[in-house]
Amino acid sequence: MGHKGDAVQSGEMTRAMVLVHTGFRREFGLMPQLVRGVFDGDRARAGSVADHIELIDMVLEAHHTAEDRLIWPRLLERCPEEIRPLVHGMESQHERIHELLDDLSKGIAAWRADAGGKNRAAVARTIDELLPLLEEHLGMEEKYVLPLIEKHIAESEWAELAADQGNHFPPEKRTLILGIMMYEGAPAAVRRLLGNLPEEVRPIIAEAAPRAYGDYAEHVYGTRTPPFGSALRR
Repeated sequence: MGHKGDAVQSGEMTRAMVLVHTGFRREFGLMPQLVRGVFDGDRARAGSVADHIELIDMVLEAHHTAEDRLIWPRLLERCPEEIRPLVHGMESQHERIHELLDDLSKGIAAWRADAGGKNRAAVARTIDELLPLLEEHLGMEEKYVLPLIEKHIAESEWAELAADQGNHFPPEKRTLILGIMMYEGAPAAVRRLLGNLPEEVRPIIAEAAPRAYGDYAEHVYGTRTPPFGSALRR
């Protein structure tokens, strides 16, 4: 059951979703080094790194929650029966990822309290465990699920997904979050991402979001130009 007439042009959602995934790969991929680079007892730096991890966790949770609500049920309804195990696999991976994110949240709370080496190491180990699962999930979604989304999910439904995610973000963080996702984006993918915004604000956000991420990256990483996610995967 497709949505012809309201369907997205082939590849458009893929570009936008891969752009978002690349942001996750970069930010999560840099986390172990960030965490392990905090000196014992440096509560200020531990707090800054913990804030960063919690921000990216929040974005991932919102992304997955929107998919759980608005994408997987529709694919299960509309796709051929032989596709259902793939969709159920995506749901199962979400559950495991969020179990690890819960563990990470608990570890971060303990690390904030003392900025000690034991809790720092526990946080880093949880991220190390999360990374291969997250990479597997993102890769499978890009290879197998995005073509199904392009075929079976309508443009209006995709817009609903984007709005649902954005509603979970604090208003003061939304420009920064767009900047995080735009940082490595090809022009077509960035245009697609910005297309979810009202037309009158797109030029403003297109300029403000990269600047917001540059300021943020300088605070977190000590540079406005952290390594690309693609470089971390080599």
